[in-house]
Amino acid sequence: MYFYITSTVKMKPSFLSLMFLSISVIAFSQEVKDFDEKKYLEEDVNKISLVGGVSYVNNSFGLYYEGQTFLLKSNDSFYTEFFLRYRWLDASVSFAPKFVRINNDNDIKGKTRYFNLGFAFFLTPKLRQYVNYSQVKGLYFENTNRLFQALFVENIEYGNDYMQFPDAKYQSFVGETSYLWIGNKENYRSYTNTTYKPLKNSFVVISGLFYQYNMMKDTDRIIYKGMQIADPSEDSSVTKDIRLTLRTGGGMQKVIDKNWYAIVEVYPQIYYAHLLDENYNEINIGANFNTRIGFDNGKWFFGGGAQLNWLNSNNENFYSATNWLFRFGLGFRINSPKFVNQQFDRIDQILK
Repeated sequence: MYFYITSTVKMKPSFLSLMFLSISVIAFSQEVKDFDEKKYLEEDVNKISLVGGVSYVNNSFGLYYEGQTFLLKSNDSFYTEFFLRYRWLDASVSFAPKFVRINNDNDIKGKTRYFNLGFAFFLTPKLRQYVNYSQVKGLYFENTNRLFQALFVENIEYGNDYMQFPDAKYQSFVGETSYLWIGNKENYRSYTNTTYKPLKNSFVVISGLFYQYNMMKDTDRIIYKGMQIADPSEDSSVTKDIRLTLRTGGGMQKVIDKNWYAIVEVYPQIYYAHLLDENYNEINIGANFNTRIGFDNGKWFFGGGAQLNWLNSNNENFYSATNWLFRFGLGFRINSPKFVNQQFDRIDQILK
């Protein structure tokens, strides 16, 4: 008993010293971590991040005709993407070059041309703005029988050959204004694309208003089985629609072994869609899911992710809808030219 008490008395100062030392080490480590994070952000101000990648997108495009909606598809689903990020400005451009095509079926489905350009930036530490323009030209329709049944009275089976709309052009103007309820722009930026290095574990809650204006035009020329069965008219038909989406959700970021990370996001949403010049409206709900894993050591980085968009619609959507996509990118960071830094320093002073 005495031995036990004596041992306890002797161990108590040692235990307190060890505990105090551990707390000091933890505090010092945290200070070092915070310092390293601050140092990285200061150095990142004068660096340009560049990413090149490939995405596989499953899209649908609505053609409204005779009170019905027909979904058109693009032939090429593989797109090349490039992202550029400097300070507070994000820019992205994507298109469909020949070298990423995985099939040679232009004679069957027609040729598709794709272009996309987008910008994103923070208006305040909590308010983010996104603008985007995309265009897809050259679409095809799979369910030929359904369209022929709408065009003709006779119920005749015409086969399942693809019907091509070589001049069909889908243009979309998109904007989104988002507000961070939990988190800040330094945390949330790494959720948006791979140009930002995830620095620490984080959780964000964000609300956003998504607004979109779409046009489908030049759908009069139709090719079926190699023959042109419809000629473009002088007054080419144009289908226009608008869509408003209000979403609120959250995301989690986990840094694994300093350089590896994983991100998961879930955004329930409610949307309103209106077809201009037609008595067609829709109010419904949906959800958007995003996930990404990657590696980033501060100098070069790579990552891959997936997106799933679900809409609770009983009717086929008359607007563009990204059903799902897969994406992979590889990038690096370089020091920005001095004159670029000087120009952005002046802009930053004005914005302050």
